[in-house]
Amino acid sequence: MNRLTGIAVLCLALMGCSSVPTDNRVLNLKTEMQSPVSAPSTWTVPADSLLKKAKNRNLILYPLPPLPGKPFNSELDRKFAAATMYIDLSPGKGNSTAEISGEINYYDQQRYENGHLVGDSIRTIPVPLQTVPLTLNKPVSVSLPQGIRYSVMLTDSQP
Repeated sequence: MNRLTGIAVLCLALMGCSSVPTDNRVLNLKTEMQSPVSAPSTWTVPADSLLKKAKNRNLILYPLPPLPGKPFNSELDRKFAAATMYIDLSPGKGNSTAEISGEINYYDQQRYENGHLVGDSIRTIPVPLQTVPLTLNKPVSVSLPQGIRYSVMLTDSQP
């Protein structure tokens, strides 16, 4: 009986030694975009859903409607802006990198059909591809045209 108990304790001890602690953190990517005349548009999505894959692009849409009472710097500031940003994450050892590109479309009117923005944009401004390093819980600013501020942060907090 003592021998059987000793073998059982040894097996349990060896199983404990061989187990590797796993990191069960769920990482999210928190993004925020704001034009000089709009309110901030914030999105938080699971980082796993934005991992880079062949023949696949991950996009996030940001509405940037002008707010009443804001001073306009240009005629484009008076228009409804919608930004389409393509984000692909590449995991790294301790850090990740994000490839970010997209376009900013300006519309005369904000009009939707079946929940989708429709209409012809009066101007499209491309956002060139940028690769930015991401460190957990440290925001990174990405420069965009027309004075638009864009920040990206990899976080382990829940939305």
